[in-house]
Parts: sequence; C-alpha cells; structure tokens
Amino acid sequence: MSRGPVNIRLLLRTSAFQLTLVYAGMFLLSVLFLFGVLYWSTIGGLNRQINATIESEILGLAEQYERQGLNGLVDVVSQRASRSPDNRAIYLFSDASLNPIAGNLRKWPAAALVTDGKIEFDTLLENGQSTRYRATILSVGRNYRLLVGRDIRELSQLNSVFERAATWSIAGVLILAFAGGIFMSFSVQRRVAAINRTARRIIGGDLSERVPISGARDEFDDLAGNINEMLTQIEILLNNVRHVGDSIAHDLKTPLTRLRNRLESLAITATPISSELEKCVADSDGLLATFNALLRIARIESGAYRAEFATVNLVEIVEDACDLYRAAADEKDIALNVAAQGNIPVYGDRELLAQAVVNLLDNSIKYTPDGGRIEIKVCHSADRVELSISDNGPGVPTAEHDRIQQRFVRLDAARTLPGNGLGLSLVKAVADQHRGKLMVTDLEPGLKITLSFP
Repeated sequence: MSRGPVNIRLLLRTSAFQLTLVYAGMFLLSVLFLFGVLYWSTIGGLNRQINATIESEILGLAEQYERQGLNGLVDVVSQRASRSPDNRAIYLFSDASLNPIAGNLRKWPAAALVTDGKIEFDTLLENGQSTRYRATILSVGRNYRLLVGRDIRELSQLNSVFERAATWSIAGVLILAFAGGIFMSFSVQRRVAAINRTARRIIGGDLSERVPISGARDEFDDLAGNINEMLTQIEILLNNVRHVGDSIAHDLKTPLTRLRNRLESLAITATPISSELEKCVADSDGLLATFNALLRIARIESGAYRAEFATVNLVEIVEDACDLYRAAADEKDIALNVAAQGNIPVYGDRELLAQAVVNLLDNSIKYTPDGGRIEIKVCHSADRVELSISDNGPGVPTAEHDRIQQRFVRLDAARTLPGNGLGLSLVKAVADQHRGKLMVTDLEPGLKITLSFP
C-alpha cells in the first residue's frame, strides 16, 4: 500500500495530533508541579533553614550587645568566627568607616555597602577559592555594623543543577510530545486515508474493494473488519437484487407465456373452457405465490418482525409443523421421526420460525424418494439451540451449498418439480433476523439442513 507524501499541515490539523498536544500539556503541567514540589521540599527547605539560622544568629548577637555592650559583642563575634575555620559561617563587625573590628572576613564586601537587610555576594577566601555567601546586615549602636552570613556555594550549585534538569526535562517533554503527535497523526491519517481510498473506489462502482487490515488487532482493525462485513453484506444484497431481476424475468416468463397461450386458445376455439381456466388460475396462483414469497423475504430482511420477538418453545413449533406435514409424508411412505421434547426456548417470532420449519419440511418431503426417511432433531447446549432436518434424498453437491441459499436458484434436477426457488432463501432470511446460522451438510446420500440460534 503506497503511503504517498506526508502533508504536515494536514497532520497538524488531525484530532490525534491535537489530542496528543492536550495530553502533552497536561503532562507538562504535571512535570512542572512535580519539579515545584521537589524544589520547595529540597532547595526551598535548605533556603529556609539557612535564612532561619542567620536570623537566629543575628538576633542572638544583638541581644549580646544589649547585655554586654560593645566589648562583649566583639568578644562573642571573635569566638564564633574562630569556631568556623572553614569559613562556612562568616561574621564581621565594623566601625562607621567599614573597617573590620572583629570577625573572619578581611574586609567589608563591596556588595554589602547597603543599609540593613539581606544580601548575597561572592568573595575570595584565603586559600584563593571563590565562594558565595548569603548574609544579613544589622546596624549596632550609632555607627557600627554587624554582618552574619552562611556559605551557599553548594546550594547555588544544587540550584543550578536543578534548573538545568528542569529546563532539559521540559524541553524533552515538548519535543517528545510534538514528535509523538506527528507520529500518531501520521499513523492515524494513514489508516483513515486507506479507508477513504477504499470508500472512493466503492463510490466509483467497485464493490469488491475492502478496507485493508494491518493485523495489529487494534480499534482500526475492528472498524475495518466491521466495514468489510458491511460491504460484503451490501454486495450480496445488490447482487441479489440484480439476480432477482434476471430470475424473475426467467422464471415468470414461462408461466406468463403459458397463461397467454391458453387465453388465446380459449379465444379462438369452441372447446369447453373450464379445465383451461383452472390451469390459468393455477398459473396465476403460482405467480402470486412467487411475488408473496419475495415480499415476505423483503419484509423479513428489513427487520419488520423484530418488534414482535418473544421467547417461544421451538419444540412446540416443530411438533405442530410435523403434524401438518405428516399426511403428506404418509402419502409417500416417508418415515418422519422427531427427536425433540420438553421446552427449548428461542427468542424470536413464532410465525417466522414456523414458516422456516415448514419450508424445510416441505423441501425434504418433496425431494425424499418414496419409502425414505426424514429425521428432525432439536437440541440445545450452553449457549446455542440447534434444529436439524436430514433426509436420504439425492442431496446437493457441496459446491452448490451456498448457491442454493440464493433466491430463485433451482438445480437442474429440481426444475421438473413445483416451486420457485425461494424456500431456502426465506429460511436463511429468518435465520439471519434471529442472529442464527443456516448450515448445509451433504450426507451422501441425503442432505442435512441445520439452523443454529443463540
């Protein structure tokens, strides 16, 4: 199957691509929410902890100044600075000219030339390495200033790593979403395009076309399978319509010709006309029976009887039909054996089921030779009910089993017997309306017709 060029603009308008973008947006929001929670609980928690530590220290030193004065504050700042040889914690107490008085910073940071508040700055340590601090500045007395801070270099690095991870993750989500949308849209468009191509060919008159099935067993294969079954049924119905016209013209031509000739004969002869009129009436009855059968099949196939469906006893229907045809079987010395008893329920129309059984019995008696036998059996399993009628007549070749279920089909051996070739077609129509199956089995000799209902 040729795929043809990809129309990107058409792909972007497909519902699959738009749905992918919607889900991608929802997933992106989920990722952002997840990163937000992680940031708040990790980096945010560390930030809050550092800020709380600095505030606690600065408040403690302010209390020391109030209790011990300037000299006491200098001693406390010097002691605390000595406890942090790695300069993870910094302290600086300076005069009005920002000259250091006590602490572990050699000079007042340039970034700290502001009034009281929080700042972040970079500075060089004695070992020559650069690090970053977060600090709080507090004015002490008239002209003194106090700076307390903490090393946040690792926190800054962690924050940078987190930002890069978030940026690449969001970019990856967007790229994958767009690529996935393109891929899904292309796949959906390709499958839909195959259905559209098939539909256009069918519109062009090629009823043999079918939607390709990929074998993935997905919803598109299910849709394609259902469409193909529908197309098969439509093709069969249209072929039946075409065949009906030809068959009607063929099968009705002879009785109409005979009827015309007899009427013409009656018009030019002086012989008694009663017997001829009886033959004309018989031919007319045959024509009416054919048309009635056609109308009945059409009504069955239209589903007009489904409103009258109810649970009926199939055994009772079979017994009534056998009682009706037992006299005809006795005339040909045919043994009519019934293996059915009890109540075997079927959901359907009693009249249609009775008509189907009567047609099958009529065919069996018609084609079974004198002294033959007919076996009728009704049984049920867990989920199916089966009605079978078998005889020891001439049977039907296996190659003709499907053909005899079509309308007006009569094999050469049956042309001499009365009938119009609609009996088995009506039975099949009844089976289809009851969601059942009609199966034909060659018994060699004989024929077995089975109706299977759910």
